[in-house]
Amino acid sequence: MIADQLRTLELFAELPDHDVDVLASVCRTLTFAPETTLIEQGERGRAAYVLLNGEVEVIRRLPGGTRTRLGVLQRGAVFGSVALLDGGNRAASCRAASEVLVLEIAADDFQRMCEASTPLGTRFLMLVCRQLVRDLRNTNHRIAELAGLATLTAEDVASSVGGSLL
Repeated sequence: MIADQLRTLELFAELPDHDVDVLASVCRTLTFAPETTLIEQGERGRAAYVLLNGEVEVIRRLPGGTRTRLGVLQRGAVFGSVALLDGGNRAASCRAASEVLVLEIAADDFQRMCEASTPLGTRFLMLVCRQLVRDLRNTNHRIAELAGLATLTAEDVASSVGGSLL
């Protein structure tokens, strides 16, 4: 059943059936109710996740305790992998925005998959790297947008969007 769910995701479309079956054998599916925290910022990474259904909010706690929403993850997103790759703590929290179904890959299994000197290990690591590169590009784009917004005056915004943001 897990293998069938993986095969429906674009992320795993390039993997041969055997590799999907092996990956599925080390994973489990979990369901979370809306508002449930899946990952807490600052904790040690115990697993990475693939979002099978639903939406997950990424939230960062800033100095002083303020929380800001960084984005919303959609079906097929891989999250929680950075802390597993570098051994650090979670950089942000992830909370179910709706009922979600995720595929959980335990830290030990994730590490074994990434370090395996096999075609599956290489493919799996490339999938994770591609997801991280997409995340980095999105973050860079967002920073560029915010940097541009910081130099705009209220008049600039009003003239470009008809004042709808003011």
